[in-house]
Amino acid sequence: MTVPKLRHYNFGVEIEAVVKPYGGADSFTNVDWYRQLAQKLRNRNIEAVHDDCSKYSKHPEYYGGKWFVTRDGSLKRERPMVCMEVVSPRLDTKQHVSGILGDFWEAMRVHFSPQRDISCGGHVHVTPVSGQNKFSLRGLKKIAFASAVYEEFVAAVLPKARRENQYCRPNSQSMGSGLRETLIRFGKSKASLIQVASEIKSTTSEMDLCYYMQGNRYVLWNFQNIFPNPKTGKCTGTVEFRGGNQFLSTKGTLAWVAFVMGFITLALEEVGRFNDVLCSNAVLTSLSGSSQQADYLYFARRPKISDTSRRLVETDTTSG
Repeated sequence: MTVPKLRHYNFGVEIEAVVKPYGGADSFTNVDWYRQLAQKLRNRNIEAVHDDCSKYSKHPEYYGGKWFVTRDGSLKRERPMVCMEVVSPRLDTKQHVSGILGDFWEAMRVHFSPQRDISCGGHVHVTPVSGQNKFSLRGLKKIAFASAVYEEFVAAVLPKARRENQYCRPNSQSMGSGLRETLIRFGKSKASLIQVASEIKSTTSEMDLCYYMQGNRYVLWNFQNIFPNPKTGKCTGTVEFRGGNQFLSTKGTLAWVAFVMGFITLALEEVGRFNDVLCSNAVLTSLSGSSQQADYLYFARRPKISDTSRRLVETDTTSG
């Protein structure tokens, strides 16, 4: 298998966590604990803020310039456990990201013992490093098509708890999506992939592509951030992978970041070898072959073999 050339990306992570505070502080509220974590990050010269939870607000995922400690509406646990979501600022692969994430996990463990919990997951947001830090529509179509073609193979890599999680359903099962409707009509076959390819290619805007791929944001590959939010007008341009297993350490976080970047790189590079993969019967035939499947699974099960992954972790192999 040919390893794709190294690409640099911007990325952000969302870390869902159930943690047990060390010591007492029985009078502390969740907000007090959020404040404590934000302060420990600032003590390490990492800009961070906490959510005072005085009102509902969509957290500034990815485009915020600081780490943001907030609540997670999907997590409910009895005391002494504390539920939270921590959202990183925009990072990029040219930075010492293993050091940055290592500092975060060190700060987390000053006050808390992160608990293993199958309800927790990790999300990874990705954009290219470019003038506008956004994928082109053509690039987004390549990623969307790859996510449809390789959906079952990605599912095989995910832990059972993530495969069955209601907040990261396969795009093909997303109610109201064009992808789901097409697969219902044609079934999962070469013919249906040809139809999916044609329909993805025919989308004329980021919004059209998003609505084809999903009916809501609770899908494995979320494209809702690739066009301006109708209410806020903001657009981060990210492709979001919501299927990551619970992040509990620097290496675990980096492994999922590398997996997502590796998948996107393969989608962009693989498609780039053909004049028009989105309507090429020959490519669709090759995608259904055992060799192609084996190559994908070999890469997906071993994310650290990619150049991207090596560059992410080579600067700090001792991070826990």
